[in-house]
Amino acid sequence: MSKWILVVDDNSVSRDLLAELLEVDYEIINAKNGIEALSILSFQLGKVEAVLLDLMMPQMDGFEFLKQFNSKGWDKKVPVIVVSSNDDEVNRERCAELGIKFFLKKPYTFKEASIVINSAIADFKKDEKS
Repeated sequence: MSKWILVVDDNSVSRDLLAELLEVDYEIINAKNGIEALSILSFQLGKVEAVLLDLMMPQMDGFEFLKQFNSKGWDKKVPVIVVSSNDDEVNRERCAELGIKFFLKKPYTFKEASIVINSAIADFKKDEKS
């Protein structure tokens, strides 16, 4: 089975950049907002290795997505990495309250993104086994 990463971002340039960085190791699924992401996950949850989530999006932002994601128990099945240029204290605290352990600040380098994403997946799998 191939490994999938769900990229949730309303900015097509950001989605394309992440896809370019990750397509060697993963199949990339894109969603433009939290509503699309929840719909995709409802059908494909078992195939997704990680969710890369922007916070500021129309229709359903990243915070509302996280609330609904967590309420379905999906936070026990797949890690979420927040990818945002807005990493002020308030947003980081809100993310932490919603269970986010990994945050990737835009702009980022390929190496930084790779380290954060691989660490999040490995950390999640380690927690799953214990």
